[in-house]
This record gives sequence, C-alpha cells and structure tokens, in this order.
Amino acid sequence: MNLILIAPPAAGKGTFASRLTKEFGLVSISAGELLRNIDPETELGKQVRQLQAKRELVPDELINGLIKERLSKDDIKNGFILDGYPRYMAQVDAVNETIKELGLTIDYAVLLNVDYETALKRTLGRVICPNCKRTYNKLTGVCKPINENMCDDCNIELTTRGDDNEESFKKGFETYQKITLPVAEYYKKKGMLIELNSNNDADYTFSEFKSKVGK
Repeated sequence: MNLILIAPPAAGKGTFASRLTKEFGLVSISAGELLRNIDPETELGKQVRQLQAKRELVPDELINGLIKERLSKDDIKNGFILDGYPRYMAQVDAVNETIKELGLTIDYAVLLNVDYETALKRTLGRVICPNCKRTYNKLTGVCKPINENMCDDCNIELTTRGDDNEESFKKGFETYQKITLPVAEYYKKKGMLIELNSNNDADYTFSEFKSKVGK
C-alpha cells in the first residue's frame, strides 16, 4: 500500500504516519526529514546547507531528486507514505513522473481534516520534554502531563516550540488552504482520496482509515 498523506497544521499527521508504519510496515518518507539527514559532504548536501544557511527555500528540483532517490531504495517494497509531499501542484507533476519512471503506483491520497479552532488549541497547548522529546498538550486534555508542566518520564520542566503561537499557526493554516488543498482536490477527482475526520482522537481516525481501506 503506497500513500500520500495530506494534512493542515496540528491535524495529527505525525501520529497517523507513525501508526501506519507500525501496523502496516510502511516506510514514511518526509521531504523535511530527507533534507535534515542529507550527507553534508556530498555535492547535493553542500548545496542544501548553503541555501539553508542563507534561509533560502530549497528548490523543487533538489527536493524532487531526493524523493526520487529515496523511492529507488529496496526497503519501500512493502509500501510507503509520502508524508507532506507533494505540497502543491507543481510537485504533483514531479511525483507522477517519478512514480511512472520507477514503475510504482500510488494507491490512495489520505486527507486529515481538522477544523481551525481544534487545530489552534492543539498548537497553543503543545509542550515538549527537552530531554526525551515526548509531547504533551495542556489544553486539549489528550496527553496531559500528570504534574503540571513536568515530564511524566523525566520529571523536568516542559518547554514550548518557538513557532507554536497563533500568528505562526494562522499563517501556516492559510498557506495550507491556498496551496495544498488543491492537491487534495486533484486526487479526489481521480477517485484516489480518502478523507478522515481528525477532530477526534488518534485511535478513532486510524480506525476510520482501516475501515475505508478494508483492513
């Protein structure tokens, strides 16, 4: 089973991808992860690091090349998830070309739907342990720490991410609606889109997915 995963900020995309990996053995492929893990000693790695040092966007050609290289590896034979890629229509064209060239297929595009207020509450309530990186939420009641603002495992004070604020969230959500929702619409027209309600807890969303794919 080969999937494309589409979601707005705070829809639970990371949790959902993790469940897919554990239950179905799918390999999760994220453009951001590939960029972070690129070998800085390679020519491509040097190009990426130079762009990042200047806070410039990495061109699509480089990202598309990394995705193609990753999809060429043997470990994706049991299935893969393209996590957050393609983000906009130009990248859809690149995915189509890569899939065709490598003799692969995409079975479904999965859209996690979440309303603005729910996603905002998840974002503003998110706190993280600086040691073990476990994530909690002090507003939603889901994964709330036993002792306020302290990690259950490490017993140290939890912190927030610098971009977990309403201004950054609003910008990210608006960008998603403008450039990424057309990607979901594209796959919907092709009869490949599975829409899931991500306002509920992660277990409900995953059960909904399994019922829709007959697993």
